[in-house]
Amino acid sequence: MLKRTFVSLCAVAAISILFYAVAILMPITFIKTVDENEELPSITLNGYKFHAETMGDEDKPVVIVLHGGPGGDYRNLLPIAPLAEDYRLVFYDQRMTGLSSRKAEGTISLKSFFDDLDAFVDHYGKGKKVTLLGHSWGAMMASGYIGMHPEKIDKIIMIEPGILRPDLSQEFLDSQSGPTYDVYLDLMLVWLSSWRVDISQDKYAREDYILSTAYKFMGGKDVHCGDVIPANFEGWRASRKVLDETVIASANDPKLLAQLDFITDAHKFDGDVLLIGSTCNKVYGAEYQKRHLPFYKNAKLETIEDAGHVIFYDQLEVSLKVISDFLK
Repeated sequence: MLKRTFVSLCAVAAISILFYAVAILMPITFIKTVDENEELPSITLNGYKFHAETMGDEDKPVVIVLHGGPGGDYRNLLPIAPLAEDYRLVFYDQRMTGLSSRKAEGTISLKSFFDDLDAFVDHYGKGKKVTLLGHSWGAMMASGYIGMHPEKIDKIIMIEPGILRPDLSQEFLDSQSGPTYDVYLDLMLVWLSSWRVDISQDKYAREDYILSTAYKFMGGKDVHCGDVIPANFEGWRASRKVLDETVIASANDPKLLAQLDFITDAHKFDGDVLLIGSTCNKVYGAEYQKRHLPFYKNAKLETIEDAGHVIFYDQLEVSLKVISDFLK
């Protein structure tokens, strides 16, 4: 019995040594941000270096694109690039997300996100009104911003915002759960692989790697068509720090959650508002978005059939036509 136990312990030790040897000899260099990759398009605003790019002529109406998350990036919104034929599109990875700098220390807050958005509006708007196009969390930002600076915005497009105010969003809050048992093995393999990630130049790389890789196994039920995230839906690099200091912090603190209000002041905005919802998203799709219409002076809802939360990957042409018609 003792001999068998000793052999088992030796086997475990050998596997552990082999694993750490692989981690040392075959490190993973996770996706570099603008801090290490100078070839990435970037802009410095508010003293912070953002990964950002523009499409379309400078003299065309400006549309600032706000990605989801919090903690995502704009890669999965690049399918709207054809709109650059008529508009100047501005894409940026929000603070500490995507390929934007990880050098900024300090707490992430709603104020920091809105201050950054305001800087982009002023820089690219050059005194003229701009349009905001937001997806999910980005749509929440757009709604909150028009209550703060209605005079700077022409129109806004909101694609399936989630929680605009806690008392309106119980279904969304109830849907936010952890992984199911059938993906635990996949998540364990992701965690094991993360120890090969080089963090010598980027202390956030390992946690970002885990989140960026694990998201493929985390969700889809009642949100995407077939309950599966589209295979070609991709991001560059998710941010664990931003997720921890926004979503997770609010989930663990009822007082912080109660402060989230992206809609009460929206009535200050006189411009046109387009809400877009899908039919495959049974949690906060088209039916759910109807409750938001009364909070805006000039709002309408468009429903995208046979599409889920990431509408551009299910019905791109239809979605672009809906947006183009609204903007024109």
